[in-house]
Amino acid sequence: MSRSHPLFSSHSRYWASLFQVVCLLLLLGLVQSRTAAGTSWPVTLSDAFGRSVTLQSEPRRIISLSPANTEILFAIGAGEQVVGVTTFCDFPAEAVSRPKVGGFAGSTVNLESVISLHPDLVLAGDEHHRTVIELLSKRGIPALSIKATDFGGVYGSIRLIGQATGRQPEADALVKSMQVRVETVSKQVARIRPVDRVRVYWEVFDAPLITSGRNSFIGQLIEMAGGVNVFADIDAEFPQVNSEAVIARDPQVILGPEVPGADTMSIGKLRARKGWSGIDAVRHARVYALSGDLTSRPGPRLVDGLELVARTLYPKLFPSPTSATSQ
Repeated sequence: MSRSHPLFSSHSRYWASLFQVVCLLLLLGLVQSRTAAGTSWPVTLSDAFGRSVTLQSEPRRIISLSPANTEILFAIGAGEQVVGVTTFCDFPAEAVSRPKVGGFAGSTVNLESVISLHPDLVLAGDEHHRTVIELLSKRGIPALSIKATDFGGVYGSIRLIGQATGRQPEADALVKSMQVRVETVSKQVARIRPVDRVRVYWEVFDAPLITSGRNSFIGQLIEMAGGVNVFADIDAEFPQVNSEAVIARDPQVILGPEVPGADTMSIGKLRARKGWSGIDAVRHARVYALSGDLTSRPGPRLVDGLELVARTLYPKLFPSPTSATSQ
């Protein structure tokens, strides 16, 4: 039979149409499977302010107002939905190229820039973004306040963002992987006798001296990594202390954030401080600058920060190479 025969042409159209229908059904099946495993729309979520926020459908255009939120979005596979970030959102590399809507503080957020990007979801921080959230809500733009003060809070933030973006299975998987790594560190730390745990002083800022209390992420990382925070008796997140108090508590390890172009945490700088040359950490050259992004951002890389602190405090127990820079 010739391909030009009417019957052949009719059969060809039939099979082509059938193929299109089958493909459409398969596609719908995949979409339905994803919806069943993830978020069912509409969804009503409770944010850090206790507000109820309803999302009618999966957001396609998301703006993140904090580096941690941005990292979570990309980590759960929602990076392509991100259309705006802050100037501090520098990880992963793809986030750097997104349009900027301001800095981290609420007063630096350019509301006009946010609105011009036509977001259907804005992920904000806590109190410092309250005014921004209120203004967006008045304009009918859904905004969620995200806040975490410990690892449990970070897990909750990841799951909340997973629900909000239709990527709950991915969020659950990310949390599980973090928990496994935290448990691995915990098992190793449990082997350290209390008498062998090192005393740690974390210097957040040098003029005036600002350290980390027990209720800060940094304070928690020190404890979880098996260290003894010499200022754990202070409730404030970042209390101001005096030089004499640091000398009296004689830390065995001194940690601080990396500051590009500065050597605040160098042995020479610390030794030059009155009375500091006798501090155990200075005498034994156990002064390290660590990544502030890993140790203070309440996002997926906080577990990297925990492993980094653990390796720095106990290199024999955690022998993996560390990015800590000894000064």
